[in-house]
Amino acid sequence: MHGLLKQAAKFATIGAGATALHVVSALLFNSFAGFTALESNFLAFLVASAFTFCGNYFWTFSKVGKFANTIPRFVVLSSSCFALNQTIVYLVTYTMHLPLWTAMIPVVAFIPAFSFWISKTRVFITHTPSV
Repeated sequence: MHGLLKQAAKFATIGAGATALHVVSALLFNSFAGFTALESNFLAFLVASAFTFCGNYFWTFSKVGKFANTIPRFVVLSSSCFALNQTIVYLVTYTMHLPLWTAMIPVVAFIPAFSFWISKTRVFITHTPSV
């Protein structure tokens, strides 16, 4: 399999696992622990982000770049994705008054593609990217 396609397949596998973990965690935090939609989404995002970093650093991108250099870039990416994620959840649940699970649809549809592009070009790299 071509290198980029293989990497994209690995990223998708990690992403699918992280997405499932995020959605299930958010729904559990909301339904069983009594957290609000935004609180549940935040906690679930933290869980999924830890899974994502480890999976992508050690498997998808095969420890490209120094661990200590990669973490800050990943935190910026995760923070950006989280802001987009929370915006979507807020708009769907608080503005449109729809249940949390409906917010997960656009979250799952848009954030993974954005995340792969930034991960590939700015996070899991051997050199410091120019701005």
